[in-house]
Amino acid sequence: MNTRRPLCLLILTALLLAPLAGARAQSDPDAWTTALINVRAGPGTGYAVLNQFQPGTALALLARSSDYGWLLAVAVDRGVRGWVASGYVTFRAGFAVDRLPVSDAPLDEAAAALPPETLPQYEIVEMYGAGDVVRALAARIDLDAYPLIPEATDTARRIYRQGQARGRDPRAVAKVGDCNSVGYVFLHPFGEGRYKLGDYSALQPVIDLFGASFNVLTRAAHNGMNAAAVLDPLWANPNACQPGESPLACEYRLRNPAFAVIMFGTNDLLALDAEQFDRSLRRVAVETMQAGIVPILSTFPRHLALPERSILYNQIVVRVAQDYNLPLINLWRALEPLPDHGIAADGFHLSGPLTGAGDFATPANLRTGFPLRNLLTLQALDAVWRGVTGDAPGG
Repeated sequence: MNTRRPLCLLILTALLLAPLAGARAQSDPDAWTTALINVRAGPGTGYAVLNQFQPGTALALLARSSDYGWLLAVAVDRGVRGWVASGYVTFRAGFAVDRLPVSDAPLDEAAAALPPETLPQYEIVEMYGAGDVVRALAARIDLDAYPLIPEATDTARRIYRQGQARGRDPRAVAKVGDCNSVGYVFLHPFGEGRYKLGDYSALQPVIDLFGASFNVLTRAAHNGMNAAAVLDPLWANPNACQPGESPLACEYRLRNPAFAVIMFGTNDLLALDAEQFDRSLRRVAVETMQAGIVPILSTFPRHLALPERSILYNQIVVRVAQDYNLPLINLWRALEPLPDHGIAADGFHLSGPLTGAGDFATPANLRTGFPLRNLLTLQALDAVWRGVTGDAPGG
């Protein structure tokens, strides 16, 4: 038995180093760090810290943990190798983290530094400062190039299966976000029977399935909340949440959902810089995936006083969805043609309905913010739910 173990470790090491051969021809690294982060001997905070990566460190990625929370990485300039938390990494355009080999194997600490002859040889054609990484990569995103309604991705299907194995409720959806995800106009009418589907009667099955969870008070959305705050126990309701529990973790424990609709940005562009928003939204996505809950991200409406900043932060949302291969609702694109971009007179809340937030039968009503968001969200839930379960429309 002992004689076979070294051979297995050698094979695993060879598999993890194999991507380096292909990496030599790349003109860009696979990813960059967005903060000062620890490099650990294994995929978790319980492993020894081997080194640290500065913000903006260019990385070659060799593997990911099964829960997406950790990445096995090599610093392309120094050859330092180890596991880093994925929430503090941003990926180059087109890089599919979902396709990395899966490993949870710790490293031999002595092997963390690769010999010079095995280092990936990159020709760095774009130089990023620590504060420019997120902006430079996000700027490549064309917000109009992404569909309004997503399909289920391979990642979503895997997360759903993992969640079902852990007992997640297939009839429950969590709402995660800010003021535009709070109140009795976002999805609530469909849990209370206050809706008219009109030409969208095909959405009745998804309402029947998730309706009971639509009008439940969420602990992960609040006026003024941003992507960092939802991870901060100081924002948690002490009457419902456990000590030290974040609003996000509290919501997931209380509701046990299989899906989460996540939209941040409106408050973030006021409270967080671009790097902080990118890092926080990635942590929200990763914690959701780790919990066995399918994240459905959404772009957000423009802030009328900050149009350019709204574009950048929406580009960050798209990059996060793209990097983790997650379903994305492109609410931004849907709202842009509406009067005042679907925004109320205050300049940042979605505009209210003319006849009711659940009324899809009145065309003019769908030219306002909340009814249109409700429609897109139901369509997205329908598409993702059917995609991860294999249910056919009308089945």
